[in-house]
Formats: sequence, structure tokens, C-alpha cells
Amino acid sequence: MHTQTLSRTRTWAGLMLVLATGLIHGVEGPANYHEAAYKGILFFLNAAGALVAAKGIYRGEKLWGWTLGVLISAGALILYIVSHTIGLPGLEIDDEWLEPLGMASLLVEGLYVLVYASVMTRPKPHQHTLYAGGDLGRSSPGGMHSMSNHVTHRPNAAPDA
Repeated sequence: MHTQTLSRTRTWAGLMLVLATGLIHGVEGPANYHEAAYKGILFFLNAAGALVAAKGIYRGEKLWGWTLGVLISAGALILYIVSHTIGLPGLEIDDEWLEPLGMASLLVEGLYVLVYASVMTRPKPHQHTLYAGGDLGRSSPGGMHSMSNHVTHRPNAAPDA
């Protein structure tokens, strides 16, 4: 697959997954607010943060857009597991592991983390050996700078045949 197409695919996948995470938490926010105010607020903050992360991803902001998205997704994933194993402060352990929106949330959050990892670890495109101000020592024994110094020292010399 062409590098630009793959990059565009990852970007759209990241956008859709982080927005799905935000949508799920926005929909579930009111119910969780009635269960515990702080939990509902966290759900609403997740939804708002997902929108901000999506904007950053769309604009190509690798550092803050993608990273905010992974903080939101991985944080939600971890808190889901905590709420179902040891419980959240002031709440009982949630024993409904297979709740449809909860499973959908785990799926999109996990997929986002995978896409994030592939975006952050993909190799940078190779640069050409010749570039402005670069060192060509690897491509020729003396390098371009050595040749220019040679000419500078012999301004009236005839070129080598």
C-alpha cells in the first residue's frame, strides 16, 4: 500500500475511533452522572476531549492530537477494567462485563490504541543522500565538501580529466 494512502487510512481510522469513543461516553454520561456525579463528569470530559483530539488528528498534530486521543482511549479502557474488578471510589464493583455499549467502547478504545501505536512507530521516509547542508561522507570517500575545498585552494587549476 502506498505510504500516503496508508497514512490517510490511519488518520481516518484514528478520527473515527476517537470520535466513537467520545460518542459512547457522551451517550452514557447522563446515566453515569446519576450513579455518581464524578463518574458522569468523567464521561462528559471524555466526550469533549475526544472532540479536541479528533480536531488535532485531522490537522495532523501528531504530538497533541494523537497523544490526547490515546490518553482518552487508554484511560477509559483502564477505568473500565478498574470499575469491573476493584471498583471505583464510592461505587460497587460493576459485574456487567458484557454490556453492549461497554463492549463497543472497549473495542474502539483498543483499536485506537493499536492505530496510535502504528502511527507513532512507523518509520520516517528515507531522505536522499544529497540535501542542502548535508554530509555526503557516506556516499563518497572525500565528500562534496572536500572537493570544494580542493578547488578553493587551486583557483586557476584546470579541471581534472
